[in-house]
Amino acid sequence: MKKSFLLAALLATAGLNVQAQTAAPAAKPAAQAGQVVPVAAEVTVLTATVDSIDAKNRSVVLKNEQGQLATMKVGKSVANFGKIKKGDIFVVEYAQAVAVGLVAAPKGTQPGISATRTVKVQDQANKKPFAEEIDTIYATAKIQSIDAKARTAVLSTPDGKTLKVKVDKAVLGLENFKTGDEVLVEYVQDVAVGFVAPAKK
Repeated sequence: MKKSFLLAALLATAGLNVQAQTAAPAAKPAAQAGQVVPVAAEVTVLTATVDSIDAKNRSVVLKNEQGQLATMKVGKSVANFGKIKKGDIFVVEYAQAVAVGLVAAPKGTQPGISATRTVKVQDQANKKPFAEEIDTIYATAKIQSIDAKARTAVLSTPDGKTLKVKVDKAVLGLENFKTGDEVLVEYVQDVAVGFVAPAKK
Protein backbone atom coordinates (compact mmCIF):
# COMPACT_ATOMS: atom_id res chain seq x y z
CA MET A 1 0.00 0.00 0.00
CA LYS A 2 1.84 3.04 -1.21
CA LYS A 3 1.02 6.63 -1.97
CA SER A 4 2.92 9.34 -3.70
CA PHE A 5 3.80 12.45 -1.77
CA LEU A 6 6.09 15.47 -2.00
CA LEU A 7 8.97 16.26 0.34
CA ALA A 8 9.74 19.97 -0.01
CA ALA A 9 13.42 20.71 0.65
CA LEU A 10 14.54 24.26 1.42
CA LEU A 11 17.82 24.48 -0.49
CA ALA A 12 20.64 26.95 -0.03
CA THR A 13 20.93 29.48 -2.86
CA ALA A 14 23.97 27.67 -4.26
CA GLY A 15 21.96 24.46 -4.75
CA LEU A 16 22.08 21.00 -3.21
CA ASN A 17 24.54 19.35 -5.60
CA VAL A 18 27.16 22.05 -5.14
CA GLN A 19 26.82 21.86 -1.38
CA ALA A 20 27.18 18.08 -1.36
CA GLN A 21 30.40 18.24 -3.35
CA THR A 22 32.10 20.95 -1.32
CA ALA A 23 30.94 20.62 2.29
CA ALA A 24 32.75 18.49 4.89
CA PRO A 25 30.59 15.82 6.53
CA ALA A 26 30.85 17.47 9.94
CA ALA A 27 29.99 20.94 8.67
CA LYS A 28 26.62 22.55 9.30
CA PRO A 29 25.74 25.09 6.61
CA ALA A 30 23.86 28.13 7.82
CA ALA A 31 20.14 28.05 7.14
CA GLN A 32 19.18 30.31 4.26
CA ALA A 33 15.93 31.07 2.52
CA GLY A 34 15.99 29.50 -0.92
CA GLN A 35 14.05 27.86 -3.70
CA VAL A 36 11.55 25.20 -2.68
CA VAL A 37 12.24 22.07 -4.74
CA PRO A 38 9.88 19.05 -4.72
CA VAL A 39 11.53 15.68 -4.02
CA ALA A 40 9.68 12.48 -4.96
CA ALA A 41 9.21 9.89 -2.19
CA GLU A 42 6.69 7.35 -0.92
CA VAL A 43 4.55 6.64 2.12
CA THR A 44 4.36 2.97 3.16
CA VAL A 45 2.27 1.02 5.68
CA LEU A 46 3.88 -1.48 8.04
CA THR A 47 2.52 -3.65 10.88
CA ALA A 48 5.10 -3.62 13.67
CA THR A 49 5.71 -3.98 17.40
CA VAL A 50 7.21 -1.11 19.41
CA ASP A 51 10.59 -2.37 20.67
CA SER A 52 11.73 0.82 22.44
CA ILE A 53 10.91 4.52 22.70
CA ASP A 54 13.16 7.59 22.88
CA ALA A 55 10.83 10.33 24.11
CA LYS A 56 13.56 12.99 24.18
CA ASN A 57 14.42 12.56 20.49
CA ARG A 58 10.83 11.63 19.56
CA SER A 59 11.80 8.36 17.93
CA VAL A 60 10.89 4.69 18.20
CA VAL A 61 12.49 1.37 17.33
CA LEU A 62 10.01 -0.90 15.56
CA LYS A 63 10.20 -4.65 15.01
CA ASN A 64 8.51 -6.10 11.94
CA GLU A 65 6.99 -9.57 11.56
CA GLN A 66 10.38 -10.94 10.47
CA GLY A 67 12.04 -9.67 13.66
CA GLN A 68 13.98 -6.89 11.91
CA LEU A 69 14.47 -3.63 13.79
CA ALA A 70 14.13 -0.13 12.35
CA THR A 71 14.52 3.27 14.01
CA MET A 72 12.04 5.96 12.97
CA LYS A 73 11.48 9.57 13.87
CA VAL A 74 7.88 10.23 14.88
CA GLY A 75 6.20 13.19 13.24
CA LYS A 76 4.50 15.90 15.30
CA SER A 77 1.29 14.97 13.49
CA VAL A 78 1.19 11.84 15.68
CA ALA A 79 -0.82 13.25 18.60
CA ASN A 80 -0.79 10.06 20.70
CA PHE A 81 3.02 9.69 20.84
CA GLY A 82 3.03 10.03 24.64
CA LYS A 83 0.69 7.04 24.96
CA ILE A 84 2.82 4.68 22.85
CA LYS A 85 4.59 2.05 24.96
CA LYS A 86 6.93 -0.89 24.46
CA GLY A 87 5.14 -4.01 23.21
CA ASP A 88 2.32 -2.12 21.48
CA ILE A 89 1.41 -3.40 18.03
CA PHE A 90 0.49 -0.81 15.41
CA VAL A 91 -0.16 -0.36 11.74
CA VAL A 92 2.41 2.35 11.09
CA GLU A 93 2.26 4.73 8.16
CA TYR A 94 5.71 6.15 7.45
CA ALA A 95 7.57 8.25 4.92
CA GLN A 96 10.47 6.20 3.59
CA ALA A 97 14.06 7.43 3.86
CA VAL A 98 15.08 9.54 0.87
CA ALA A 99 18.61 10.46 -0.25
CA VAL A 100 18.59 14.04 -1.53
CA GLY A 101 22.33 14.12 -2.19
CA LEU A 102 24.89 11.43 -3.05
CA VAL A 103 28.51 12.02 -4.12
CA ALA A 104 31.77 10.07 -4.03
CA ALA A 105 33.67 10.65 -0.78
CA PRO A 106 37.01 12.45 -1.35
CA LYS A 107 40.14 10.57 -0.24
CA GLY A 108 40.91 11.11 3.41
CA THR A 109 37.31 11.90 4.37
CA GLN A 110 36.78 11.15 8.04
CA PRO A 111 33.69 9.11 8.98
CA GLY A 112 31.02 11.23 10.59
CA ILE A 113 27.36 12.01 10.88
CA SER A 114 25.79 15.44 11.31
CA ALA A 115 22.44 17.11 10.85
CA THR A 116 22.54 19.79 8.20
CA ARG A 117 19.36 21.61 7.29
CA THR A 118 15.65 21.46 7.94
CA VAL A 119 13.25 20.20 5.27
CA LYS A 120 9.47 20.23 5.16
CA VAL A 121 7.65 16.97 4.43
CA GLN A 122 4.21 17.25 2.90
CA ASP A 123 1.81 14.57 1.71
CA GLN A 124 -0.56 16.20 -0.76
CA ALA A 125 -2.33 12.93 -1.67
CA ASN A 126 -4.26 12.67 1.62
CA LYS A 127 -7.48 14.54 2.30
CA LYS A 128 -5.89 15.52 5.63
CA PRO A 129 -2.31 16.30 4.56
CA PHE A 130 0.45 16.38 7.17
CA ALA A 131 3.39 18.76 7.22
CA GLU A 132 6.59 17.96 9.14
CA GLU A 133 9.81 19.89 9.56
CA ILE A 134 12.77 17.59 10.21
CA ASP A 135 16.54 17.69 9.83
CA THR A 136 18.40 15.96 7.05
CA ILE A 137 21.46 13.91 7.96
CA TYR A 138 24.78 14.35 6.15
CA ALA A 139 27.03 11.31 6.57
CA THR A 140 29.80 9.19 5.18
CA ALA A 141 28.67 5.72 4.12
CA LYS A 142 29.61 2.65 2.10
CA ILE A 143 27.34 1.27 -0.60
CA GLN A 144 26.23 -2.30 0.19
CA SER A 145 24.03 -2.56 -2.90
CA ILE A 146 22.59 -0.19 -5.47
CA ASP A 147 19.95 -0.35 -8.19
CA ALA A 148 20.33 2.63 -10.51
CA LYS A 149 17.20 1.76 -12.50
CA ALA A 150 14.97 1.56 -9.43
CA ARG A 151 16.95 4.42 -7.82
CA THR A 152 17.39 2.58 -4.53
CA ALA A 153 20.51 1.99 -2.45
CA VAL A 154 21.46 0.15 0.72
CA LEU A 155 24.19 1.93 2.67
CA SER A 156 26.19 1.14 5.81
CA THR A 157 26.86 4.15 8.06
CA PRO A 158 29.79 4.75 10.47
CA ASP A 159 27.63 3.83 13.48
CA GLY A 160 27.20 0.30 12.08
CA LYS A 161 23.62 0.72 10.90
CA THR A 162 22.16 -0.26 7.54
CA LEU A 163 20.22 2.42 5.68
CA LYS A 164 17.91 1.73 2.73
CA VAL A 165 17.06 4.85 0.75
CA LYS A 166 15.20 5.93 -2.34
CA VAL A 167 17.52 8.24 -4.29
CA ASP A 168 15.87 11.42 -5.53
CA LYS A 169 15.84 12.07 -9.28
CA ALA A 170 17.80 15.29 -8.72
CA VAL A 171 20.86 13.13 -7.92
CA LEU A 172 22.65 12.62 -11.24
CA GLY A 173 25.09 9.90 -12.33
CA LEU A 174 23.67 7.18 -10.10
CA GLU A 175 24.75 4.55 -12.65
CA ASN A 176 28.39 5.43 -11.93
CA PHE A 177 28.22 4.17 -8.35
CA LYS A 178 28.90 0.55 -7.43
CA THR A 179 28.95 -1.76 -4.41
CA GLY A 180 31.80 -0.92 -2.04
CA ASP A 181 32.07 2.77 -2.98
CA GLU A 182 32.60 5.25 -0.14
CA VAL A 183 30.11 8.11 -0.48
CA LEU A 184 28.83 11.24 1.20
CA VAL A 185 25.05 11.09 1.48
CA GLU A 186 22.45 13.59 2.62
CA TYR A 187 19.20 11.94 3.53
CA VAL A 188 15.92 12.22 5.38
CA GLN A 189 15.41 9.17 7.60
CA ASP A 190 12.18 7.18 7.92
CA VAL A 191 9.47 9.30 9.54
CA ALA A 192 6.38 7.72 11.13
CA VAL A 193 3.31 9.86 10.47
CA GLY A 194 0.53 7.63 11.77
CA PHE A 195 -0.02 4.87 14.36
CA VAL A 196 -3.28 2.88 14.20
CA ALA A 197 -4.21 -0.21 16.25
CA PRO A 198 -4.62 -3.20 13.91
CA ALA A 199 -8.14 -4.49 13.30
CA LYS A 200 -9.13 -7.37 15.55
CA LYS A 201 -9.49 -10.70 13.77
